Parts: sequence; C-alpha cells; structure tokens
Amino acid sequence: MKDERLEQAAIVLVIDDDPFIRLLARDCMEKIGLQVIEAEDAGSGLAAIGIHAPDIILLDVVMPGTNGFDVCRQARQLPNMEFCPIVMLTALEDAESVTQAYEAGATDFVGKPINWQLLQYRVRFILKAAASFRSVFKSDVQMAKAQRLSSVGSWEWHIVSGLVAWSDEMYRICDVSPASFDKSYQNFLALVHPADRPQVENALHSAVEHGIAYDLEYRLLRSDGAVRAVHGKGDVLFGLDGQALSMSGTLQDITQRKLAEERIHYLANYDELTDLPNRNLLEDRMNQAILQARRNGHRVVVLCLNLDGFKLINDSHGLAVGNGLLQAVAARAKAAVRESDTVARFGADEFVLIFPEMVHNRDVLHSAQRALDLFAEPFLVDARKLHVTASIGVCLYPDDGDDVDVVLRNADVAMYEAKESGRNCFKFYAQEMGRRIEQYVEMENALRVALEQQQFEVYYQPKVNLCSGRFSGVEALVRWNHPQNGMVQPGSFISLAEKTGLIGPIGEWVLHTACVQARQWHDMGFDEMTVAVNLSAIQFDQQDVAALVTRILAETGLAPRHLELELTESMLMGDSDSMLAALKDIKAIGVTLTLDDFGTGYSSLAYLKRFPIDVIKIDRSFVRSITTDPNDASLTRTIVLMAKSLKMKTVAEGVETQGQLGFLNAIKCDDVQGFYFSKPVPAAALTEMLRHQQNRPVLPRGAEPERTILLLDDEPHILSALRRVFRNEHYQILQTTSPFEAFELLAMHRVQVILSDQRMPIMSGTDFLSKVKELHPDTVRIILSGYTELESVIDAINRGAVYRFFTKPWDDQQLRDHVREAFAHHWRLHGNPDQPAMPGAGQQA
Repeated sequence: MKDERLEQAAIVLVIDDDPFIRLLARDCMEKIGLQVIEAEDAGSGLAAIGIHAPDIILLDVVMPGTNGFDVCRQARQLPNMEFCPIVMLTALEDAESVTQAYEAGATDFVGKPINWQLLQYRVRFILKAAASFRSVFKSDVQMAKAQRLSSVGSWEWHIVSGLVAWSDEMYRICDVSPASFDKSYQNFLALVHPADRPQVENALHSAVEHGIAYDLEYRLLRSDGAVRAVHGKGDVLFGLDGQALSMSGTLQDITQRKLAEERIHYLANYDELTDLPNRNLLEDRMNQAILQARRNGHRVVVLCLNLDGFKLINDSHGLAVGNGLLQAVAARAKAAVRESDTVARFGADEFVLIFPEMVHNRDVLHSAQRALDLFAEPFLVDARKLHVTASIGVCLYPDDGDDVDVVLRNADVAMYEAKESGRNCFKFYAQEMGRRIEQYVEMENALRVALEQQQFEVYYQPKVNLCSGRFSGVEALVRWNHPQNGMVQPGSFISLAEKTGLIGPIGEWVLHTACVQARQWHDMGFDEMTVAVNLSAIQFDQQDVAALVTRILAETGLAPRHLELELTESMLMGDSDSMLAALKDIKAIGVTLTLDDFGTGYSSLAYLKRFPIDVIKIDRSFVRSITTDPNDASLTRTIVLMAKSLKMKTVAEGVETQGQLGFLNAIKCDDVQGFYFSKPVPAAALTEMLRHQQNRPVLPRGAEPERTILLLDDEPHILSALRRVFRNEHYQILQTTSPFEAFELLAMHRVQVILSDQRMPIMSGTDFLSKVKELHPDTVRIILSGYTELESVIDAINRGAVYRFFTKPWDDQQLRDHVREAFAHHWRLHGNPDQPAMPGAGQQA
C-alpha cells in the first residue's frame, strides 16, 4: 500500500518541445495515477523543477536552444535534485549519445518511437527504486545521528565487575524484557545468529585483548524466530596498567536498510514477474560461462526462445492471463534445467537459456529438444488450458560468436529463422545461414524477373467521403502475381525491394500505372476521383521524386490535384532538411501529401508543422477498438481535432464495422477506407463499383427519430418486457443482450437514453456505463438492478456514470415517467439534435 500511495502522489515533469509527445506522455502517466507537469523548453523545465519538486523527469534530448544533456546537468545542480530520476527520451541510439546521457546525470535512456505501455512499467520501476534508495539514504543519516547522540542501542560493560548496562533501545532491538533478561556477555552472544557468532566473539576478543575497536554487521535471532540485521560498534577503555576496564558501544537495527538494498539488487538483476534473471544478470552469467568455457575448452549453448502467438493470447484472454502464462513457462523451464544452467527473461515473451560446459554434439541437440519439449503439454493458467508453442534459435560459443553480444544476436537471428520455418521448432544459427542467404538471392532474382516480365499488378481500395457519402478516391496497392506462388502481398517483398534498390523502378511503375488508370476514370466521367500512391524513403535516395512526378503527370495527362503521395512518419525522421526540400518541390507541383499510419511512429507535431502535409491518415490500430476502448476513441478524436486545427484533412483506414463508421462520422473525420466498403480490388472491379454508385451514394443518408433509447439486458424476456413498457412512447428502441453489440449500436445511432441491467456475465452494468460515459458523455445512463449491489451502483452514480437506478421488478408507469424525464434532461443539457443521422445506420431494433 505504501508503494501505491507513493506512485499516486508522484509528480512527473515532462520536458519536450513537441506538444503531441507531451500529450501522449500525459495520457500514459495519468493512466497509472501520476500527476503530470509539462514544460516546452529548457528554461521553463528548470523553472518547473524549482516550483514543483518533481519525483521523476521525462526529458527530451533534441530541443531548440539548450539540449537535453545540458538541461540534465543543470538540473542535477539544483537543490534536492541529487536523487531525482531523469529519463532521457530521444531517437538518438548511438553509443556516444547513450554515454553522453548517463555522463550528464541521466538515470535511464528510452529510445523513440516510444513504447508507451513499456514506459509505464519502466517509470513505476524507477519510482520504486528511487523510493527505496531514498529510504536507504535516510536510514544511513538517522544511524549516524543516533551514533553521535548515543541514542540508539547504547550499552556499557564493566569488565572487572561484570556489570552490563543497556539502554531501552537495546532491549527493543534484541526483543527481550529488562525484567527477565540477564544482561551478561554470554547471554548476549546467545542472541547472535549461530552462523555469525564466531565473528562477533572474535571482534570482542580482539577489542579486549588488543584494543582493536570493532565495527561490523551481523544478525540477531529473536525469540519469535525473526532474524534482524544489526550494525554493532564497540571500543575498550584501558587502565594505566594496560588492563581492560570497560567496553562501550552502540547497536543499530539495519534490517529495513538491508531489505531495501536486497530489493534494489533484486530489481536490478531479476524480472519481477517471473523471478528469472533479467537482461543485466543474463549478460553477467553469459560472461562467466564464456570465461569458464575458454579455460576448459568447452562450448556454451545459448537458446533464444520466443512464444508463438503470445499476442493473440493476451488479446483474447487479457493481460492477467498472459502474465500467468509467462510465469508458468518460467517455472516449467527452471524445473527442467540443471543448477548450473540459466533461464532468463530477455523480453516481453522472449526467454534465453544458457547451457555451459557442453562437450558433445548430442548434448547440444538434446538441450534444444528438451527446451522444445517444455511446450508439449498445455499450461494451466487461471483454470484455462493454454496450448502454446515456441520458436527456438540455437547458437554456440565459440562456433557462432566469440563474445556475449554476438552470441545473443545470432541466437535471435536463428530464432527468427525458426519463426519463418513454421514455428514450433528450433534452428541452429550456423546451419541455416547458407539456406537463408540462398533464399534471399533467389527472391531478389525473382523480383528482377517480375519487373522485366511485368508480373506486378495494381489493386485499388476506395475511400469514401463521409460528407457526400460517395467515393472520393482510391489508394493504389501493388501486388505480385507470382507464376508459382500466386498473388503475393506487398509485405512479403517490399522490404527486400528496398534493400536491393528495386523499389525505385517498382515504385515508378506503380505511380505511372495508377496515374494512367485515374485519367481513364476521369475520361469515363468520374472526374473527381483521386489516386493515392505510397512512396518509400529509398525512392528519395535514388532519384529526384519531384522530377519523376512531373514527368509522369505530363505523360498521363492527370491533373496534379488528383494525385496523392503517401509518406510514413519514419521517412520524415531521416535527413529532414533534404526531405523537407524534396517535399516542398513536390508540393509546388500541386499534388497532395498524406502522412500514412499516423500515431504509430514518432507522431511529432513539430514535423507536422514543418513539413507541407495536407492529409493525416489515422492508422487502423486506433480504429480497430474505437467503439469499445476509451483510450483509442480519445486519441482518434484528438487526431481529428488536431488535423482540423492545422487545416488538414483526415482519412481513417481499417474501417470494418458500422459502429466504427458511425463513430468516425460523429467526430467529423473526412474520409474512410476499409473492408466495410471494399477490400483492394483490380481496376475493372472498381470501375464497376464507380458505375454502381452513380445511381446512389455508397452511404445513404436519412434522419433518425429524435428520441432513441438503448435497452441492454442479457435476458431476452426482460428485453421483451421493457419493449412493451415503451411501445407507445414513440421512441426508436434499440435492444441487445451483449455489451459489445451495445457499443456498436451506440456508435451507429444517436442515442439519448440508455437503460442497462446491472448483473450481466460478461460485464456489469456499472462497468459498461462507465465506459459509455467516456465514449459517449452526452448520453443519459440508467441502471436496472435486480439484486442488492447498492454500493457499486451508488459509486457509479457518484462518479457521474449513472443518472438514476431502478430495482427489479419495476413499476411500468414509474419507469415510463422517469425515462421521459431523462429525455427532457438530455434536451435541457444538449438541445434537440438537428443534424442528419450517421451514414449507413442500421435498421431499428
């Protein structure tokens, strides 16, 4: 509980010149209960330190004026900043930059693009470690003060008379009663832990016989069996004849300090979830194994193990089950290896196994097979049987590398070979390299043949304008019609085309083909259709893209305003000055520039302002959960509002449901594309779709009733009874037994009042309405409870998630009256809706 209170009260200072990074950082940190303070440059950041005394600082490196390294140095000189954690945020990942960060006084170094979920765990860990460190430091200060004032465990032993005097604190530390304890030398030694007793006896003997003062740490064994760590000091007073007269000293209980030190050591070397060695301790174990192998002429076998389909398990069953699976894998792996072997957690779902002192090839093979056999039986997690396999890469020292970094990297390469080979197998690094290189060369040759023989095709996926409800343009997507393998998706060959330089001629062919097709559609009468073509950063390196676009537009007769060029965020992060010049040349032609997959890379507002971007394309990863995840909904809404403020248009990709479509329409997104309308199709198929839409829009529009109520109850007969209550009220009634279908209905329709059951198996009514409050705050939310769970209902009312609640069985007339009042309450707050319904809304329930 103490750690939780500390984290909730902690202040995070975010110093970054990029408002969007600050926005994402605020959202990320507030999710874990931290208070966020923002600063946009070095001056305001240093001033904020003095005002707010932050508990942790997230500091960008590259900022106008004073850079992050200098800010870090200056911050360390400020009062009370000696132990404040400072985490550097930057895209600079070279060794010199990392070294410079730590020399400037940084606590940690996080590379961009930032994994925000991982940053949450890292910040929590750093705050805990910092709190532990401060606790240790404070304990040391208190101990020194106690020694100076003789107020902690002071004692005196008159050697000649044998009398012993103890302070009250001595009795407390030793857990004995003054009335019952005989304060003799032997009785005190009896309290010392048996393993430490010889050390204490020797120290006391040396002090009395030779005048050597002692200062040592040892353990006491208390009457209740508890072990306490203590720090003892003692010195002897001698007479003129050289005989020891008396001895005095202090005893400090340092148990908590020792526990804190052990905790810090644990967190630095072990993974808290699985209790396995982490990357830091793994590298140390690897170094030890390699040194021993060099001396003895043995091999070290390193296995890099990655769980197959772990993300699907996390998405399907939740994070708790995913964590439980990782713990089960760790436990099974530890139980299956020798004491001299090491099992470590290397990443999210990645483990490393080290088998030292391997001599025979059969032992190497056996170790790999034994690791694979760990997954033969299902894992039991939270009463679920989870069948999971693993892909394993095997690397040998010294056969495949002569140091830790090389061996681990090659094991990782071999693991990816196992992934590509179908998973649930192991691959040896050395044996597979030849085959992998051969495949690479074969694929490169096949790509060259495909270009020569025109095996590529361009497919088109339509975009729909939400204002007109009609097709507004298409995105051109290349496909490889392989003679043996059939239609190959771009994800399988674009990366190779970029590495080999073939992306230039392939991209030029796609651009020319798409422009020709767009001009043909214009000649058919579809004269407002635009075509979007993706560009690669390699194309900018190979050729003058502005000159290429100018030439192709002239050859095809397509007007520049009908061509869109799509760029990725990572393209803007390279040589930004040359990229800016190239994009300005392209923009001067009159074409539209679109930033693709926005939000998945660096997402920098500074880049949006600097580069001449016209359209922001919202990535499908945000769109996928906008009807059920308040975070994705909020981020998507923010992106649309930000784009409008910057005079940019927005396109949402990956739209697959009517609910997603309704939400995007409600937040005024301009265009959408996705499987809801069409998958990518050949030009002929899209031409037929264009002809069909001439008669009617893709998205017919029509007015919905002004009063719409959503009924949610997992029991169909209850829904029927509720529908009868409102059948003469002239409401549009939407009803469902599933909370997830309810989210879809809310996204598709303009709902004013929601009536939800409380006790449902998938999600309680209060949990459902709490999410609705975030996703659709304008709704009036009513709970219907059939059992006495008043505490959660009242809490939901207090938080504003619930407007009113009723108990079952209900009074029909009373329920009708209160629902009428709920509609009146909605109109008073928000006014009568006068906008048309969302496009493509479904039929009345």
